[in-house]
Amino acid sequence: MEFRINPTMEQKILIWKTFGCCRFVWKNLLDERISYEKMNKGKLLNTTPAHLKKDNSFLTEVDSLSLSNTQLNLNQACKKLFPKGKTPKFRAKEKDKRSYTTNWINNNIEIILKSDRENYIKLPKLGRVRIILHRSIPDGWRMKHATIKETASGKFYISLTFDVDTEPIETRKKFEKVETFDYSMPSLVVSSSGENDITKDDIRWYRNLEKRIAKEQRRLSRMRYGSANYWEQKHKIGKLHEKASARRNDFLHKLSRKVSDTFDAVVVEDMNLQHMSKALNFGKSAYDNGYGMLRNMLSYKLNNQGKVLVKVDRFFPSSKRCSACHEINHELKLSDRQWTCKSYGTHHDRDKNSCKNLLDEGKDILNRWASGDSSLILAPSGVLSEKKLHPQAHSNVRQDGE
Repeated sequence: MEFRINPTMEQKILIWKTFGCCRFVWKNLLDERISYEKMNKGKLLNTTPAHLKKDNSFLTEVDSLSLSNTQLNLNQACKKLFPKGKTPKFRAKEKDKRSYTTNWINNNIEIILKSDRENYIKLPKLGRVRIILHRSIPDGWRMKHATIKETASGKFYISLTFDVDTEPIETRKKFEKVETFDYSMPSLVVSSSGENDITKDDIRWYRNLEKRIAKEQRRLSRMRYGSANYWEQKHKIGKLHEKASARRNDFLHKLSRKVSDTFDAVVVEDMNLQHMSKALNFGKSAYDNGYGMLRNMLSYKLNNQGKVLVKVDRFFPSSKRCSACHEINHELKLSDRQWTCKSYGTHHDRDKNSCKNLLDEGKDILNRWASGDSSLILAPSGVLSEKKLHPQAHSNVRQDGE
């Protein structure tokens, strides 16, 4: 759960010091681990920040748990990358994420309720910090840790993590209403029902602010780094980016909530959006429409109601297959938005035809799963998909289907 906090100037300075100390600990411990790994192949050094405090007394001014969490994050990164011959990156002040995490121990983190409009949270070293509680915390939730961060616009937030005892939700076996979403680059998605078609006029959150952002960035480039005007302009640009992000999140949350409440299952195509944005030069458009975010939101919102999100294999020829006779058009190009089946004579809209094929395939997967097909797997996140095939099998599917 994330809340807005309003620290005083003294508290802000201490938070900024903590950011810098975490970055300092990361750099020094990473340098030690890289040197040790070169001398002792296959072995990992696990030193704590304690020895750094002897020569750097400023580290004692900040929360010690934030430094310990930095060490744990570094250890995890080294264990993951060192066996691959890679090393974690050193953190730069200009590009570093301004955040740190502290743990709950002996009530060192506590929410103090005073009134509807005045509430505080007690944090280590910071003391009482003004917090905006836009929602209540249910009884029985046990706090684990808190992450304090500063956004690009200069706002401060705290993310609270709780340990919650929940009863497992049984996934239903009957799916009467099924919706299908086909990814569409000019817009966002095309639905099989037609009720949730999203056009390009509904999205383009970053594109609509792109000229304003470019104008403010030109102003920033002419300012002296580190000056008061520089940071003021930096926050101004950050606000524009947050505005686009907030609009995107709001739209996708409302759409995913509407769909998850209306339908029993949703069928989507398992697409690698990152590779597609690089290969086809669709970077800005692919990241702006937030299709990956929509799939994640649908996944957990459906899962909370015992419903499922069906992912159809990315090599399934949904666009090239005729939804009437299932004949595959191998000559179909990406630029062809409409085409006619040579065997059956049916005229197709590319996206609507893809939706029909995905709907048929999704219903087939749901029926197979209900009958106990072992070739399907239901992930804990509520995503139903085929078990991953061998890479050679994928290549064969692509040659035959596409």
